[in-house]
Amino acid sequence: MLTTNLPRNGVVHDTVEKPLAGRRILLAEDEGLIALELERILEEFGCEVVGPLASVDEVLENAQRGNFDGALLDVNLRGRQIFEILPALQKLGLRLIITSGYDDVTLFPAPFRTMPRVAKPFDERELRRICERVFASPVMR
Repeated sequence: MLTTNLPRNGVVHDTVEKPLAGRRILLAEDEGLIALELERILEEFGCEVVGPLASVDEVLENAQRGNFDGALLDVNLRGRQIFEILPALQKLGLRLIITSGYDDVTLFPAPFRTMPRVAKPFDERELRRICERVFASPVMR
């Protein structure tokens, strides 16, 4: 039996083919071309993308206002690290994935080393796998 998910925008997506269909994802990336590519990829996965946002303050403000299923966050946004607001985002119950050009986890503060992350440059299949693992399971609101 094929199930469908009716997201906020009213478009029906096939959830068997697109387990991320209708997921509202906050995207934080300050590099223009990377931001556009990530937005395109997430939309192809079936996500509703909010952003891209380019500053730590914008991310926190939107997260506090929004009704998001998760966030894909670049570590460095215009010279500030996302780590300073991660505890606040976690308290909001946001599912988080970190993106970084740094593959060495020891460069991250210890409390955030086990968080799901995707290294740049992106492998689209790996990004999909991690997004599905983190964002696709049922959300309790």
